[in-house]
Order: sequence, then C-alpha cells, then structure tokens
Amino acid sequence: MTLFNGLLCASGEVLGCIGVKEALDRNSGQWHRSPRIRLHGNDRGGASFSPDMALGVQLYLVKTKDVDSGWRWLMWLHEHVPCWIESDGKCILQAPAPRFCMDPPKPGDKLNFECTMRPGDAAELASTVNWLQENAGMQPLPNGTLRGYLGTFSGRAPALLELDAWANKPGFSQHLVAAGILLQRMQGSTHPSLERAAKGLASREPNNAFFRWLDEGSSKEVRNQVLSRCPEAGRLPTPPLHQWQWEREDADQAWQHSCYWDCIFIYRMLRPN
Repeated sequence: MTLFNGLLCASGEVLGCIGVKEALDRNSGQWHRSPRIRLHGNDRGGASFSPDMALGVQLYLVKTKDVDSGWRWLMWLHEHVPCWIESDGKCILQAPAPRFCMDPPKPGDKLNFECTMRPGDAAELASTVNWLQENAGMQPLPNGTLRGYLGTFSGRAPALLELDAWANKPGFSQHLVAAGILLQRMQGSTHPSLERAAKGLASREPNNAFFRWLDEGSSKEVRNQVLSRCPEAGRLPTPPLHQWQWEREDADQAWQHSCYWDCIFIYRMLRPN
C-alpha cells in the first residue's frame, strides 16, 4: 500500500520508493493504492486511493524529488475536480474541494468522504507543493480549484497536526498524524507545534516506538522498545503476518502479527543511512 511504501521510502528503503512510483499511472497521472491495483483494477473493494495514500506519495516525493511524477499527479487532481452544477454539458460550478479519487461514493455518503481532500490534507499537500517548488524546481500550479484550495490552508499543517494529535482516536488515526509530522520534518520544519504533536502522541501511546522516536529520537528507551516488539530468531510473529504495528493501538497487540516491514522501517529510522 502506498502509505506504508512511502514511509519505507522515507526511511531509506529503496523497495518502498519503487512501490510508490509503480503505483502511478504515468499516462493519466492518477496514483493508486498499490501497483497491483494500478495493473489489475480495484478488486479489493473500498476506495482505490485515499488521503492516507496521499501522505505516502508526498513522503516519496520529498525523499526522491521526483518532480515529473509529482506534476503528473497534481495535474490529475487539477483536472478531476467534480462538477456540482452542469448546464448544456458544461460545468457551471465545481465542487469546493478537490478529490484524491473518483470512486463512486458509498450509500448515504454524498460528499464521498473517502476521496475528498479535507482541510488537513490540503494543508499537508500545500506544504509539499511549496517545498517542491522551492527545492526541486516544480513549476507553479495553474489557476483553479486545486491551487485555490491549497492556498487557503497553506502554512496551517503544524497547527492542525497538533490538534489532531490530541483529538484523533488511538490507532490508525494517530498514525496518520505521526506520518504527517515526519513529512513536515523532512521538509525542514521545526515548528513548535510539531514537537507538541509528537509529545502528545507519545504520551497517549507510550509503547508505540514510532511515536516515541518522533518525540525522543533514537534514545536507548526507544531502541529497547523496538527490540522488544520486533521479531527475532527466538520470537517469531504468528501468521498471518499482515500488521503494520505502529498504526494499531497498544491493546491490539499487533506486533504479534508483524509484517516485518514495520520493523524494517523503524530500524532504518533509528539508524539512518
């Protein structure tokens, strides 16, 4: 999945970078949840992409400075803003927010929440676009809903991440905050809100080594925590091996079914290349 591959890429794992890049349809510019879905269609159900996956793409773009892929994606987002009101086959009024995917909404979900770019998503993407323009030579976005929407929330990512660190439920919602903090730091941000957000995550889930690493760095306590939760010769996880333990609350004991990649990620973050 593009989120986890993006995190692996950010840690220096080349296979993660390849996984993100291979999920992009270079002809259309649409990014998918995984290379398999790009090649074979969305046979898993649910949205073919999401704001979560967009974080993985941005981690990849900042790590690699792949402006060509980033621009193709941004142009897809620019060109696929839904139309709310049409007349004579022409769009009179576009939706106020862009979407990361164009999947049909679930029954009762008129806004297509799984695909819609929320304010926090826009703040993070605005930060990434600004960083790519300043550090990798990306050209300005064309006028339109995407550019206007990103401009509205530009500069707000740290404050929104701090708010979400305390408001989001334990589990994957907090993990998305952690990924957002990592993305901001990769862009060189030292905003105090990011420090407070990391401290908030670590205080709420003190046994999550990813959260603790964001707060403390590569401390002895964090290293010991990783060693106690990751597989070793005498302590192998129990199949199915499908969990990315850092996105689960401690009560789930997801480390018992570690997919191994979660541990490769945190090991590389503890000992960066």
